[in-house]
Amino acid sequence: MKKSILFVAFLATTILAQSQNLSDLYDRVHSSIVVIKTLSTESAGQGDKQKVNTSEGLGSGVLVSFDGTIWTASHVVHSAERVVVKFTDGEVYEADVISTSPMADVALIKISTPFNLGKKHIATIGDSDKVKIGEDIFVIGSPLGIEQTLSKGIVSGRMTQDGLDDDFMPVEFIQTDAAINPGNSGGPMFNMKGEVIGVASSIYSISGGFDGIGFAISSNVAKKLLSEEKGVWTGMESILLPQDLARLLNVPQKTGLLITHVSTKGAAAKIGLLGGYLSSDIGGRKILLGGDIILEIAGVKFIDENSSYEIKQKLKFIEKGGKIVITILRQGEIRSAEFNKM
Repeated sequence: MKKSILFVAFLATTILAQSQNLSDLYDRVHSSIVVIKTLSTESAGQGDKQKVNTSEGLGSGVLVSFDGTIWTASHVVHSAERVVVKFTDGEVYEADVISTSPMADVALIKISTPFNLGKKHIATIGDSDKVKIGEDIFVIGSPLGIEQTLSKGIVSGRMTQDGLDDDFMPVEFIQTDAAINPGNSGGPMFNMKGEVIGVASSIYSISGGFDGIGFAISSNVAKKLLSEEKGVWTGMESILLPQDLARLLNVPQKTGLLITHVSTKGAAAKIGLLGGYLSSDIGGRKILLGGDIILEIAGVKFIDENSSYEIKQKLKFIEKGGKIVITILRQGEIRSAEFNKM
């Protein structure tokens, strides 16, 4: 009986200590978390009937440097016209998108107005390679717009997809059962040392809500793409056309890259590429049509899903400042655009 009482007392003490530890960690790191609000535009119609619809987006991010540099998810800011971040102390700042990696779903933004660090915490980046399955983690973000929400869970698994990022390095996702919902995207996943080990990216859901399977891009991949390499922000969202749809759109090859959205501030807009304006439902899938269809880049045609990798490999061997030619299909007419490699 005495042993049972001692065991229960030990268990209660352990649980209380863990709870207090998590509270202390939250107090220490939560001022590094920002709410990100975006404004995007979308054209509807052509000519005199053209209208511009605006839509708002919501996400989260984490401050990683004293000068206002923030990590977030690519899909939160990739086609944004305006980005605004809000800190826990109530301060609100405009921010610019510096670079994005849509395939890895990470992005770097930076505050563009005078920034007061004050007592804001700068997050420490952890080594995601050391994270073990079963390890406790926590996520902070703004699920469904509810700011500074903490959810706790474990590392449920690790998933690696080879060659999906902009430099052909394996992209690793950390799977968790911690609650992740819309608005959490871009928020940090912390280990129990208060170090960022991932950036919340997506959920797998049958119901459409939280089903206990969430994913964060690992901090090591995010660090390489956002901090160690010079990235670019295309400001363009696109889809690779299925071959049957490519035929319907009179694409003169097996497939092409349909541009759906273009931010006026991104690289795509600067070389004159256009997004879509006609919302369509094709086979139960909503697609924004009317935008440019990229047929080839640097002489490499879009033939299948592997074409993107071949194009990136080709671009590696073009020197800085060298011209890159893009061939597009616009309103049934084949045109060319060019830009210099940054």
